Amino acid sequence: MVMNQPILSVKFFRTDGGNEPVREFLRDLAPNDRKIIGTDIKEVQFGWPLGMPLVRKMGKDLWEIRSHLEDRIA
Repeated sequence: MVMNQPILSVKFFRTDGGNEPVREFLRDLAPNDRKIIGTDIKEVQFGWPLGMPLVRKMGKDLWEIRSHLEDRIA
């Protein structure tokens, strides 16, 4: 069985000091919330191009993934 390759690679924002605030945010989430966000990231990687409500363009070559959690959007 051949695995499909992702269409996009995911890159997390990194500060000049080397911190990755998005990864830190994800580590602090409840396991179920992390799973929802991880599934959404995978959907974007393999299903690109996608749009709202899951993906919103922020600028040239920059998009955000908008995950719907139980009581908020992350």
